[in-house]
Amino acid sequence: MKFKMSEKSLFATLLRAPWWVSFLVMLSVALVAGALLPDAYKMAGALGGFPFLVIGVIAAWQQRNALSSERISELTDQARSLGWAEFSSLLEQGFRHQGFAVSRLKNDSADFKLEKNGRITLVSAKRWKAASVGGDNVRDLLHALESHEASSCSLLNLGQFSQAALDMAGQNPVHLMGPNHIAQLLNDGMKTQKN
Repeated sequence: MKFKMSEKSLFATLLRAPWWVSFLVMLSVALVAGALLPDAYKMAGALGGFPFLVIGVIAAWQQRNALSSERISELTDQARSLGWAEFSSLLEQGFRHQGFAVSRLKNDSADFKLEKNGRITLVSAKRWKAASVGGDNVRDLLHALESHEASSCSLLNLGQFSQAALDMAGQNPVHLMGPNHIAQLLNDGMKTQKN
């Protein structure tokens, strides 16, 4: 059974925050324990901050190659100026850089089939420039998911996802990938091109 942490939990929130925030929380717990607890319990209270140290280390590891906001802005502007052929080529290379085996699909709903560790993910990317992506796009991708026997799917968009799209994605194995994800894929694709 696979454990999935709630997106609203404190630890999930800290994993998304800058790594140093977890260290500040850990330090705060230790200081409060040292100041308020009796001498016999100060050490045990201070150790209550240990999970925040672990979360801080995990967040630092995940964020070690994170793109700066300036680089994300630069890459999303570049993505908006690209045509489908160049954009899809960079995406394909970006997915390969991340360890996926990539196949292009000739399907209206999905553009790529990704395979990694025996799992298949379908990706829809043709509406990357759309101002808004709605629930009908998610529904179409879910139909493709069933026909390809995939375990999950992803929908890329630089604009907004409608509330219907967000709701459907929350109830199904759909990952909505916005500007940050697209920028990372383009960055990885460009690295692959240079090599």
